[in-house]
Amino acid sequence: MLFSHELSVGNRIVDSEHKKLHGIIKGIANIIADGELTALPKEFELLENSLCAYFVVEENIAQEINFDFSQHKLAHQYLLNNFKRIRDELMAKNGMWSKFEEDGYIYSLMVYLDRHIKVDSKSLKAVLDSQLYDFKSN
Repeated sequence: MLFSHELSVGNRIVDSEHKKLHGIIKGIANIIADGELTALPKEFELLENSLCAYFVVEENIAQEINFDFSQHKLAHQYLLNNFKRIRDELMAKNGMWSKFEEDGYIYSLMVYLDRHIKVDSKSLKAVLDSQLYDFKSN
């Protein structure tokens, strides 16, 4: 669950947001593994808030470079909905999950984020690769 170079989209700000999201998911993984149920809602709230902030950053950059963001916006909603579904399933189980389920939830969180970065962001990455890595919107 390491953030690797292959996950770079060619922009320092977006890559930084992706790394931050990876870190939050690692925090959720630790909470799940440790069975710290009281900390789980707060960590998922942090994930959701961070995702929404990331969405705004990415959309602002897309507008600045005249990138059609309509499909990517749908991908953002899909990602957020899946994270909320996983949160709801975990909360409904109230800590009563098997090690297999625990691993599955952790894996799913990371796969959804990595898929978003690698697949959903592919067309945006193509455009960002032509910009300076430090490019940011106004």
